Amino acid sequence: MNRLKLLSAAALSALLLSACNMDKNQAAKDPVTAAKDLSVALHDNDIGRFSHIMVPPDDYAKLEARFKDKQSKEPAPTADASKQFADQLAKFTEKGAEDKLFAEIQPKLAQMGPQIPMGVAMMSGMLGQGIEQNPKYSPAEKEQAKAVLTAVTKWATTAPLADEAKAKQAIGIVVATVRDLNLTTLDAANKMSFAEVMGKAGTGFGGLKKALAVYGFDIDQSLSSVKVDKKSEDGDNAVVTISYTILGAPVTADVKMVRRDGRWYSADLVKSVEDSLSGKADDAAPAAAPEAPVAPDAAAAPDASGAGDANGQAPAVGSLPEDQSPASDAGGNN
Repeated sequence: MNRLKLLSAAALSALLLSACNMDKNQAAKDPVTAAKDLSVALHDNDIGRFSHIMVPPDDYAKLEARFKDKQSKEPAPTADASKQFADQLAKFTEKGAEDKLFAEIQPKLAQMGPQIPMGVAMMSGMLGQGIEQNPKYSPAEKEQAKAVLTAVTKWATTAPLADEAKAKQAIGIVVATVRDLNLTTLDAANKMSFAEVMGKAGTGFGGLKKALAVYGFDIDQSLSSVKVDKKSEDGDNAVVTISYTILGAPVTADVKMVRRDGRWYSADLVKSVEDSLSGKADDAAPAAAPEAPVAPDAAAAPDASGAGDANGQAPAVGSLPEDQSPASDAGGNN
């Protein structure tokens, strides 16, 4: 009798856990929670969840199917490619990798120090011009993008990017992250499932955030600061106001949300993904810029294209660069 009770309890627990996981991977039924959940998923390095809640289930299924289709058409890696992959992987996984990598970049640190301010200024100028000239950006989006650019430029100009102690610390994080990916061979990497790629992307994103935090760029702090308020709602359309701080600078943006089958999604994300699925993104101009992001540093999410041609990286919370699948093609609660 006790054994039967234990089995029943175990079965019930399994069902509850399964239900919780299914609910976690569904977008919320109100626009505020749906928008907030995207930043929470990124904060938690849960790219798998992000990829689910950023688009309706039908679109997610199509993204996964496209991934599998491209994967099935990939030829087996050549011996040279496999060896190159193994050699590069060994640089991060072999014993003493941290010291060897530091010895490799140490001479470059002193050289790059004086060049950083000029390089940052040039890059900032180019990006600022691109923002100003982008016809897709509304005046409000341009102001938001420029506020983010100003904050990042200020950080990059003053951050100790050439500091040897911090470089050692960052290298240690990168090495640990690569080891945590548990990659083996190029062929095995190319055969990973869509869900596995999303998992690896989350691991990589977490490592990236830790490495940037060494230099004072705390992405998790920015993601934790995200606040969402409903501005308007009309039928299946709504607008939410998202506020956050990035490197101490306040940023605010209005984001359009759309309801599909009772659940809410970023209208820009859905449009970008559906355009990509329909082939419209392939017809866009190569230089077309992505929509303005609405959550801090979501665009820094890691590239998941290591498994076959996954074609992408994790998108920003409110937008997705054209023709990119979650963790390109690849975002709540009830």
